Amino acid sequence: MAPPGPAQLLQQTDGVELFDGGGGVPELAFVDEHGQATSTMELEGRWTLMFFGYTYCPDICPTTLMNLNRLWKTLTPEQQAQLQVVLVSVDPERDLPQNMSQYMDYFNRDFMAFTGNVDSMRQLAARLNAFYAKVEREDGGYLMDHSANIVLLDPALNYRGYIEPEHTAKRMRPLVQALLELD
Repeated sequence: MAPPGPAQLLQQTDGVELFDGGGGVPELAFVDEHGQATSTMELEGRWTLMFFGYTYCPDICPTTLMNLNRLWKTLTPEQQAQLQVVLVSVDPERDLPQNMSQYMDYFNRDFMAFTGNVDSMRQLAARLNAFYAKVEREDGGYLMDHSANIVLLDPALNYRGYIEPEHTAKRMRPLVQALLELD
């Protein structure tokens, strides 16, 4: 019996949802982690692993980015060239480029971040079924509840699915390799 093909592997893995085509992502303006104007169109040409989160996150975001960095280090340079990792801030009020740059560089200088445009973030989150909500704390501060899925965008910016946690390198590596083999 032949091993499953890339699409079968992805579809048969618990916590992975793969779509034939979930529609395209529109052009939305953001500011990147270096303070430069950017847009979703900058993501064309490579598979994108997109994560909605924020720099003040106490647990899910740093753990996910650490795991994605571990995954990145297991990939060949050719695989890395076909892939990009993007954090979309659900807290653009605090996630300014100067702190996002340092935060992203801590995990991996090749990873990107989008911030700076609340309307674009809302539209993108709605389009990709990402949840987020501000949660006020008694001390006057706040946290952001948010989805922990990694969204999959193909090189043409079509929403192709998502991967639920756990995002360890061991689990993610065969999934990403299969993703890169899809037509």
